[in-house]
Amino acid sequence: MTTDYEAISTTIFNYFEGLKQVDRTRLEAAFAVDAGHMKGYIKDQNGELKLTSRPMKDVIDGWMQRTPAPDMQGRITAIQIINPRAAIAVLDFDGVFTDTFQLAKLSEGWRIVNKFYVDQ
Repeated sequence: MTTDYEAISTTIFNYFEGLKQVDRTRLEAAFAVDAGHMKGYIKDQNGELKLTSRPMKDVIDGWMQRTPAPDMQGRITAIQIINPRAAIAVLDFDGVFTDTFQLAKLSEGWRIVNKFYVDQ
């Protein structure tokens, strides 16, 4: 039987591999697409950090326009299960971004409901 910790790791792995391979199926397996959002600080054209927020469906549509990047690296640095239905996780993304996730345990399994990132 898969533990919650293993299932959350798989969800984060689906996100990361889906992004690297530009694989919609894996990305949609990682996110609560209809309910999820991505928020974060990204540098604008002046190099200043700006807070953004977008629905996950729109984010995934945008990611599908990318070129696969099989050499990207990332590692999960933390997973904390808060209760049987909620967890948080942190991913170091190539040392360029730090992604933090809020996850919910839905009928289909653990899904990312919010992604927050900081452009380093």
